[in-house]
Amino acid sequence: MSTQSGPTLRGSLSRAAAEWRYLTQSQWSLADVGKFWDSVTSYDDINEGTYSYFRRFTNSYQLAADLLGHDNVTVDVQTRTGYGTLFWAERGYVGEAHLVDFSERMLELAACRLTRAGLPFELHLVNSFPLPFPSESFDLVLCYETVEHICQRAVFVSELARILKPLQWIILTCPNVLWEPAHWLAAILNVHHSEGPHRFPRRSSLISLFDACGLRVVRENSTIILPFSSGLSESTDRLFEHILPETLRRLVALRRSFVLQKIAH
Repeated sequence: MSTQSGPTLRGSLSRAAAEWRYLTQSQWSLADVGKFWDSVTSYDDINEGTYSYFRRFTNSYQLAADLLGHDNVTVDVQTRTGYGTLFWAERGYVGEAHLVDFSERMLELAACRLTRAGLPFELHLVNSFPLPFPSESFDLVLCYETVEHICQRAVFVSELARILKPLQWIILTCPNVLWEPAHWLAAILNVHHSEGPHRFPRRSSLISLFDACGLRVVRENSTIILPFSSGLSESTDRLFEHILPETLRRLVALRRSFVLQKIAH
């Protein structure tokens, strides 16, 4: 028994130390983010059965599908393993696909996924700003759970706006800052992968940033009260989302989803 508990304790202490570093660091680079995600070797295995993971795609689809045209020139920023691009492509919304990530390993995994699906794409490994695209290149920008990993947040959002065509669309999701301690604990207890370098943003700061970058919030919602992957939990979560007022969900729910449109000048 002591033989098994020793490594477990050491592992927990090591993970706690890593999470403390992420919590207290004031600056980090895109290369630091990429290095972390290179180290996450079981991303799809961990998320495959995770209810909250797939809700980022299905919920944003419900929010945005009727606003978007089809066959969009699309960029998926911090694509990780490419699921977001594939999700929208399977529904006819992606004509030309560009996958951006800060992690070489994640881009390799994304390439495998999209190749198996028979979807043409271009990969872009990025480790600094500006993003490697001309202004007004894209009809659709996908940005799932990424803004919290960017230290230069204002530069990042301005870059998303720059590469987007006027009156076109960004789908952006991120966690609620209230859930930061839950993510730390899950990583320390090894029940989920760490988030690596990050800082969960406040909604008010995001809204101000969108406005400063010429992006209009067309639709928004807050989802996931119970993030557990079981039939009872998922159905109860859906019930809570249905009966709780938006003001309360905005305060307590795990995920924020935004549909943003670039204002025409």
